[in-house]
Amino acid sequence: MNILFDQNFNYRILHGLVKKIPTLNFVTTQELSKEREEDSELIDWATKENRVILTHDINTFPKFAYAKIAKGEKTVGVLIVPQDMPIGEAINELEIIITCSLENEFENRVEYLPFGL
Repeated sequence: MNILFDQNFNYRILHGLVKKIPTLNFVTTQELSKEREEDSELIDWATKENRVILTHDINTFPKFAYAKIAKGEKTVGVLIVPQDMPIGEAINELEIIITCSLENEFENRVEYLPFGL
């Protein structure tokens, strides 16, 4: 799974993921100098690059993703991690999701962690 981490994503979670998955294929909005871009533009970019978006943003990313899906446009997927989720739990859940998911499994989906609640 290729990932785009939003600018507000907790870097302690990102660093923990990299320790558990050294081959993690990711970029951050900061690395791309896209931290000031609109979320809808980030969704478009991530879709073109086939990168699932990981974010804590429960307000705008889902809204823009659902709007694109409703119009029949493809989105690569958005995974939302609650900001109050314990860091270790977030790392463990994301490790399972990233290593066990099929390519394009999150296409046209917005999912909230933890799964199964």
